[in-house]
Amino acid sequence: MTINSEQRKQFLLKELKRIGYKPNENENLKKLSLYELEMLVISVKGERGNKVLTYNARMEAFE
Repeated sequence: MTINSEQRKQFLLKELKRIGYKPNENENLKKLSLYELEMLVISVKGERGNKVLTYNARMEAFE
């Protein structure tokens, strides 16, 4: 199975919701680039002390 960037964005948005991230009123998460979403998830998880697994967008996941 190949993961495309849109699927990865959807996963990251769900992950932010799961960890309880609340964007401010001027922040539109759907307009952020894939890189910006990755960095946001990493920084929020880092602040909360969660283990952070990084993902290289160029990698493909196979089942």
